[in-house]
Amino acid sequence: KDYSTLTGILKVGRLIHHCPERYLASFKMLRAAVEMGSENYSLSFESKVPDSVLCEREAEVRVLGIGSGSGEIDSIILKRLLLRHNSVYNRVVEPSEDMIGQYKTPVSGDTSLGVVKFDWRQQTAEEYFQTKENTKFYLVHAFHVLYHVKGLAATLRNMWEQLADGGNMIVAMESDNSDAGRLYKKLWEDFGQGDRLDTSLRTSADVTHWLDTTGISYVTSLIDVNINVTECFKEDSDEGRMILDFLTQTPYRRSQK
Repeated sequence: KDYSTLTGILKVGRLIHHCPERYLASFKMLRAAVEMGSENYSLSFESKVPDSVLCEREAEVRVLGIGSGSGEIDSIILKRLLLRHNSVYNRVVEPSEDMIGQYKTPVSGDTSLGVVKFDWRQQTAEEYFQTKENTKFYLVHAFHVLYHVKGLAATLRNMWEQLADGGNMIVAMESDNSDAGRLYKKLWEDFGQGDRLDTSLRTSADVTHWLDTTGISYVTSLIDVNINVTECFKEDSDEGRMILDFLTQTPYRRSQK
């Protein structure tokens, strides 16, 4: 029992590392519980994208997506850029073959994205940046993925270094002042072991701290998202267990004693 309890504590904030299949399943369950709907959620990022980037209208806009998943947000970004630019080169860095497949299917049939050149890289962020690519991008983004990279500061630095002069970097993270952000803090205070930044319990404050330390100027904004957690209060709800696992980033958190 003591060993089991210790093992459970060591897994706090490490869902994706210990149970990647559970992570994917719980992620899908959480998306279904988002009350604004996954499509409207993706659309909420549209206003965060610059109307144009600092390159000639005729020039090819280069975009780098880190952990793009199934591509819903990417597609919205690309369509917004195409309102002002004639051509876009979009490099997708995503380790999951399944996610890349889900990304490719809709974009291949979307004629509005016909001028976009897709460059698919089935790699983790760490693997990608180790290749030492020299290409510079006008837009580099990572939407709710930097919880899981091995080194947050190193990944942010690598993303920044791949920006072209005048380019933009967009990072979306859970706010440290949100309900989930406060949950992360409480979990770590009560059960955390080691360095919190080695887990997925990271928030926007960790990103802004790096930006402040590095001397990079930035602006912040909030997107309000409501999640229906009713199932989490039902004793025998598998859906509730998976939502809770994702919210705590901890495998089978509900069953730990």
